[in-house]
Amino acid sequence: MTTPPATQPAGIPRTTAGLGKISVRDLVELRHLQATTLAGMSGLDRRVSWAHVSDAFDPWNWLDPGDLVLTCGYIVPEEPQDQVRFVEKLAEAGLSGLVIGEDKRCPTISSEMLEAADRADFPLIKGAHTVGFAQYVRFVAVANAKEENQSFTKIARVHGEVMASLREELAGTEFVDRLSNVVNCTLQVVDPDLWESLIPGGGTPGPEWKNAYDEEVGRSSGRAPFVMNLIVDDKVALAMPVPSERSACLIAFPDGETKPPLAVLHQIAAACGLEIGRVDATVERYRRSGAGLLNDALVGRFDPVVLTELFRERRLQGDLRVLAIDGRPDAIDKLARSWLIRRIPFLLGEIGQVAVAVVRSEDVPTSVLEERTALERWRAGLSDTFGDTGNLGDAVRQARWALETINPESSALVPYGQGSPTFLPRTLAESKLTADRVLGPLMEYDREQGTELVKTLQAYLECDRSPSRTAELLYIHTQTVNYRMARVQELTGRSMRSTGDVSELWFALRALALSQTVQ
Repeated sequence: MTTPPATQPAGIPRTTAGLGKISVRDLVELRHLQATTLAGMSGLDRRVSWAHVSDAFDPWNWLDPGDLVLTCGYIVPEEPQDQVRFVEKLAEAGLSGLVIGEDKRCPTISSEMLEAADRADFPLIKGAHTVGFAQYVRFVAVANAKEENQSFTKIARVHGEVMASLREELAGTEFVDRLSNVVNCTLQVVDPDLWESLIPGGGTPGPEWKNAYDEEVGRSSGRAPFVMNLIVDDKVALAMPVPSERSACLIAFPDGETKPPLAVLHQIAAACGLEIGRVDATVERYRRSGAGLLNDALVGRFDPVVLTELFRERRLQGDLRVLAIDGRPDAIDKLARSWLIRRIPFLLGEIGQVAVAVVRSEDVPTSVLEERTALERWRAGLSDTFGDTGNLGDAVRQARWALETINPESSALVPYGQGSPTFLPRTLAESKLTADRVLGPLMEYDREQGTELVKTLQAYLECDRSPSRTAELLYIHTQTVNYRMARVQELTGRSMRSTGDVSELWFALRALALSQTVQ
């Protein structure tokens, strides 16, 4: 291995001299790396402080002087003049060199780019396809162990904070604050899509940072790179994806002029991923207990006094409302997580395929729910306010009634009483009367005989009166469908050949659904 010269080599910026024990030449001369110098031979004595795999198109904005850039090549511009400027900016930033792996995504390296590297004394290295970038990183880390001692110490502190968090069961904000002290940054963990904190009690950067984030992702073809340099006015922040089952991002705001080492920030992002998992487990436990309480309350298993006390223990007091949502499960999960993180008390369960939530009116204004509805593209019905837990069943029916007034193909939030079409019952009492008047004989027959005529009628109409499709949906024979529908017509006195009768049966089925609390 070549011994680094004692004096600063010609053509190497002073900011890069002495940053590491190892030089670019040392890496090139390691036979097992199979690296080939393409250009910038006179800059091979540049010191390497760290090696970073980069998928950012502007690595000079977030890497430190002395860093070696490792890339498969797709961040290299296509046009020769852009390639020249790319090399010049890398050199101006004091980076030690560029290693380009053998990859079909890499554009052709132009002669202009090679000449620019020679002029700037900036090494361009071709990496072997069979050699992973991890070997470069490992060798640089070992060679510069003393110089990187501070980073390793900080990484050890990160691991210590993780263990302390598990042992002491710290609140999310306290855990993140401790990590912030390790790197002298203000750290925030957010959902990059909703731009909401993923840590209970945590803050969220302003909308201007959301715009900066989206712009940087847009420059990366819609895919968030390993790290992004966000700039708003004269402020700078680093954004890094958090390894998690859900979309998550770590935003770091340096408290001073010095940016945190990326190796340390990467460890913090991993630690935050563990914290997000712990939050998700808490959300799931809270949801399950709330769903059990809601179900028991709706079927009348609690004395009114006991139920009021159970609601009080969950801070569900004052004016309450019920929200019925027909939406994607992942959207409902996000809503529950958002409420828990913001410390909003709630109950959340299911009635059939509809999610039903109980919240305090003051915590979840209608305007906020409208914004969420527009974002998630779901259908939702909202009950009137109520204070007595004895009115919970009525509020659930109100919310579901409001939901039923929304076209299944559209997205909207409708408060109870605002979306009622004139051709459907307008009150809960009317809904029950309509269902009993039209479907009463079927419901009584099903109770007495243990049959499923109402269910078969529902499926038959949903399948556009197709016996074969209905049979397939219910896993029964087509002849069974025909027999049941004959009994339906006989018991109700309605004919499937009459458009008016079919319409009346359909609206009666909807009224029946509205009049029931639990399916």
